[in-house]
Amino acid sequence: MTAIELQIDRVSKAFRTGRGQIGALQDISLEVAEGELVCLVGPSGCGKSTLLSVVAGLEPPDAGQVILDGQPVQGPGPERILIFQDGGLFPWLTVLENVTFGLRERGLPLEERRQRAMEVLRLVHLERFKDAYIHELSGGMRQRVAIARGLVLSPRILLMDEPFAALDTQTRDLLVEELRGLHEELKNTILFVTHHVREAVYLADRVVLFTFQPGRIKHIYPLEVPRPRDPDDPSLEALVREIVEALHVEVERALNEEYRRA
Repeated sequence: MTAIELQIDRVSKAFRTGRGQIGALQDISLEVAEGELVCLVGPSGCGKSTLLSVVAGLEPPDAGQVILDGQPVQGPGPERILIFQDGGLFPWLTVLENVTFGLRERGLPLEERRQRAMEVLRLVHLERFKDAYIHELSGGMRQRVAIARGLVLSPRILLMDEPFAALDTQTRDLLVEELRGLHEELKNTILFVTHHVREAVYLADRVVLFTFQPGRIKHIYPLEVPRPRDPDDPSLEALVREIVEALHVEVERALNEEYRRA
C-alpha cells in the first residue's frame, strides 16, 4: 500500500474584503499519497490556489490543519515548492542564475550549484539556454525555467498553480507532456491546479472537483487508465464529459452569485 504523505484535515479559510468576509475554503479533507499527481479543478474563486498556499505554509488555515509525515505544517519548508502561473523569475539574472538562486540561498558551493542546475536544465531541455536572460525566452521556455528552479531544490511536493494557463495551446500541450515525463521519472508528489479538465484527466491519478465559494470538495474522480495515456481514449473522453457537466453546475452558481452582487 502506498504511504500517505500529505493530509489536509478539515481545512477552512476566509478572507475579509470590501464586501465583507468571503469564505475561500470550507472543511477540506484530502489525503495525498507519496508520488501521487492530484489535479484540482473548479470555478474561479473556489479556493484552489488558496489551498496550495495553505499547504505551502504561506497562509495559515482558520480551522483544520495540514499534516506532513505526521507533523503539522507550521510554515514554508524546502520539501514543498510552489510554482506560480507567472513563474516569478528574476529578469536581471540568466537562466542558470535563476535556477541556482535557491541553492545559493542555502549556501551550497558554486560548483555544486552549477552541477545540480545543469542536471535539471537537461531534464527540461534548456541546457543550451543557460546563459540567456528571461526576456530572450518564449513563454514556454520561461515556464520550464520556473519548473527547473523548483526541481533543483529536490522537493518532495510540487505545488503548481495553473503554470501553463498563459501559454498558447501548442506550447501548453508540449509542457503537459513534459510534466508527465518528469513526474514518471522523478516521482514527486504533485498538487496541480488547472481550469483545463482534459489536461487534468490526462495527467492525474485523481481529479478533485471543488464547489463554488466557499470551496468544498464536491467529488473525487480516480483515474485508473494506465500511463502513457492516449488523449483520444474513449474512457478518458467519457470522464472529461462527466467532470465538465459537474463543473458547469458550479460555474453557473458562480455567475448567478456575481449577478446577484452586481
